[in-house]
Amino acid sequence: MANNKRKVTLLDVLKIMFKRVRVRTLIFLVITSAATSFAWFVYSTKVTAGLTAHIESWNILFTDSETELSEYVNFVIPNLYPGMTDYTDEISIVNLGERSAAITYEITDVRLLSQEFEIDGTYLTSNQMINKLALDYPFHITFSLANSTIDSNHGQTTFSFTTTWPYESGNDAADTTWGKNSYDYSQANPGTPSVSITLRITAAQSN
Repeated sequence: MANNKRKVTLLDVLKIMFKRVRVRTLIFLVITSAATSFAWFVYSTKVTAGLTAHIESWNILFTDSETELSEYVNFVIPNLYPGMTDYTDEISIVNLGERSAAITYEITDVRLLSQEFEIDGTYLTSNQMINKLALDYPFHITFSLANSTIDSNHGQTTFSFTTTWPYESGNDAADTTWGKNSYDYSQANPGTPSVSITLRITAAQSN
């Protein structure tokens, strides 16, 4: 009887221990599983958000000396006359972002002495105006972009605006007419630049 009672007690103890181990193991597995799922979710969220922010992280800084400019840039020629010293103005374009950038530009407004041009894209396009300024007058106004694509992380390019008017352009009549017109405009509008040109410089992410 005593031995039989001891065996039953031992069996009961083993059953109780087995049940407790199973419960503890189950609880541990549940906790571990929950913790793993939570950690994966947090990590996944952070990685996804980080990659998205990283991919979209880019910035273009337009600088003229130390001045930050918007995408609209205005160039002026103070005085326009035959034999003038070549006039050049430059803007440095710096890419502070993490992707390369493609740079384009177009003329939006032009005032040449008292004449204003409407660049509407139909009757007169930006490219037509660029060609007109470069070829149709005894003076030549040209634009140039050193590189149309600039690298990421402080890659840069230079946009240049240049005006030339030799003392003898090869067209005496045009030199005389435009020289007189420029002089008359300066006398009638003291302190007002002879020429004002506004361009829109656009930076877009490059593939």
